[in-house]
Amino acid sequence: MPAINENLKLLRQASGMTQAEVAELISVTRQTVSSYESGRTQPDIETLKRLAEAYQADLHDVLYGGNRLQRQLKRVTLAVIILIAIVLLGILAHSLLIWIMNSYFKVASGTVVYEDNQAYINMRFALRDIADAIARMCNSVFGIGCVAMVYPTITVANAIKTRKLITIFSLSIMAMFACVIPFAIIDEVYHLIDYILPIWSALPPLLLLLLVTLFAKMMKFIKHHHT
Repeated sequence: MPAINENLKLLRQASGMTQAEVAELISVTRQTVSSYESGRTQPDIETLKRLAEAYQADLHDVLYGGNRLQRQLKRVTLAVIILIAIVLLGILAHSLLIWIMNSYFKVASGTVVYEDNQAYINMRFALRDIADAIARMCNSVFGIGCVAMVYPTITVANAIKTRKLITIFSLSIMAMFACVIPFAIIDEVYHLIDYILPIWSALPPLLLLLLVTLFAKMMKFIKHHHT
C-alpha cells in the first residue's frame, strides 16, 4: 500500500496542479506541501481533509491511494481509444473495399450493361455501397461518441497534460491518413481525394473534443490563478 506522502503526490499530479497552487488552496507554503509529499512531515487530519477536497478525492483516497479523478480519467481515456479505433477501422475498411473494387471489378467508362456482365458491374456498385455504408456508420458512432464525451472530458481536463493531448490528436490524424494513403498510391482508378472523404467527416468531432478540452484546461488555469 503506498504511503500517504506518495498518495498526496499522485493525487496532485492527477489533478494537474503545482505544489504552489495546492499550497495557496489550503493556505500553507509551497515548502510545506513539498514536505508532505517527500514524507519529511505528516499533515494533521484537518489538513488531509483540505487536501482531499483540493484534489476532488475522498479522505480514504488520500490515506489508501487512488481517487475518483484517476478512475474517471482512465474511463475517459479508454472511451476515446475505443472511439478512435472504431473510426480507424471504418476508414480502413472503406479504403480496402474501394481498392478491391477498382482492382478486381474495373468498368471502363461508357461500358454497356449486358446480361453477361451485369453481375460483374453489380458487384462493383455493391462494394462501393458497402464501403460508403461502413464509413458512414463508423463516422456516425465516432461523432456521437465525441459529443457524448465532451462533458466527461471537461471534468478530467486538468489531469490531461496539453502535450499528451496534442500528441493523441496528431497521432489520430496520422493514423487516419495511414489507412488511406497506401491504397490510394496503388489504385490506378481513384485518386487520394476519393479515399480521404471519410476523414473529412471524422475531423470535426475530433477537433471539437480537442478544442473543448483545451478550453476547459485554460479556464481552470485562469480560475486557479485568480482565486
